[in-house]
Amino acid sequence: MSSIANPSSATTGRGLPLPPGPHGPAAARALGRLARDPWLGPRELQRRYGDVVRLPVPFKEIVLLGHPDQIAQVNVAHRERYGRSAMVTETMRVQGSPHHASWFEADDAEWARGRQLLQPHFTQKALTQLGDLFTAAITEHVDGWGAAADAGTPLELHERLKALALAVLYNAMFSRRIAAEEMDRLLEALDARMLATTVRTGMFPLPGWVPRPKQRAGDRADAWLDDYLAGIIADRRAHPTGTTDVLRVLLDARYEDGTPLEDHKVRTEMLFLVIGGHETTAAGMAWTFALLAQHPEIAERVRAEVDALGGVPVGPQHLPQLELTRACFDEASRLQGSLVINPKVALEDDELGGYRIPKGATVLWSNVTLQRDPRFWGPDAERFRPDRWLDGSPTPAGAFQAFGRGPRMCLGKRLAYIEAVATVATAFQRYRFSAPPGWEIRHEYQMSMGVKGGVPLRLERR
Repeated sequence: MSSIANPSSATTGRGLPLPPGPHGPAAARALGRLARDPWLGPRELQRRYGDVVRLPVPFKEIVLLGHPDQIAQVNVAHRERYGRSAMVTETMRVQGSPHHASWFEADDAEWARGRQLLQPHFTQKALTQLGDLFTAAITEHVDGWGAAADAGTPLELHERLKALALAVLYNAMFSRRIAAEEMDRLLEALDARMLATTVRTGMFPLPGWVPRPKQRAGDRADAWLDDYLAGIIADRRAHPTGTTDVLRVLLDARYEDGTPLEDHKVRTEMLFLVIGGHETTAAGMAWTFALLAQHPEIAERVRAEVDALGGVPVGPQHLPQLELTRACFDEASRLQGSLVINPKVALEDDELGGYRIPKGATVLWSNVTLQRDPRFWGPDAERFRPDRWLDGSPTPAGAFQAFGRGPRMCLGKRLAYIEAVATVATAFQRYRFSAPPGWEIRHEYQMSMGVKGGVPLRLERR
């Protein structure tokens, strides 16, 4: 086990060696393995070289971390020594815009101001007060799955969960319902944008002159999304509402001199609320449904827990009574890995695990590898066992990075839990789920970890 370095040795790392890593032909093989399998590929490198590994990536200095202590040093103990990496800030930037989303901004006063502005709308109290909006959107979408149950045909659940997550977010954050045709176009544009962003991130170490596939489609999606969000803003200004939702907060926000936020900044904040609020949560829910369909004995226990509510519409107020359902979402998120990587850049020389981290180096870690590491999760780390969250088994916070850690922990964490637990409970009130014979979950690299080929489940009405 490694430990956090003392402040005196951590300030410069002077005299310490650079981290070990593959060289020569081994480097080429390792790079190919990472390109083919960016979620579990890091595990092989860490088994051979340890918890601090210098990756064989051309043109960039990149260091892979594998221990919660080192990640905590970067995110918490010495976070002033690390900033947001351009691997995130540049690849996630709205193309053609001068502004990043605030939580992808550098650690400066502007980021803190943006966080302070939005934080009150993501507290448990604020979200609980929106309970009826959550329940209405979730119920409407889950009831819509009944057509597949009646027809006896498999339902691809991941795309349905994306639509559900968007509907919930729009109801809660923008006081707006999305029509079916609008939803289809919106999901199409968001998927194109996220695919282009995924490609930019994966090719980040390469020189800028190397062509990035999917960028034209991504740019068209950005342009459409920008016009779409501008239309929502114009509609709100033409038809003001007394509801104090996130959109109103952004439109009412003022700089110190009294001027409002620029429209492009409001649109960018809205876009990243939409991306962060639907894509990652939908992926986590997809994994939850898929794993429960493959573990019918656990699904029966969830069903009994849900039935104890007496058939009432499920809302945020019921989360304390749905402990197993929440544990299933946590366990699915652990195995899923959530965001694939979360890179930071060293703002000064530092020391991690006895090795020198040079200024300018990018440090990152694989959530999938970390969250399946038997050192922290036991010999059954690869197994879907929700009871590990309930029976007192060690679940080290530093080894669970689904929502990040430190000041930049995901703003929408509480929203994700409410949405996921209420959706699973509402669905289990109505249906039984089963996976096709021989079907297995396979990772698909997106900005958050999806399921390759979707989640085609059969539904049976209860």
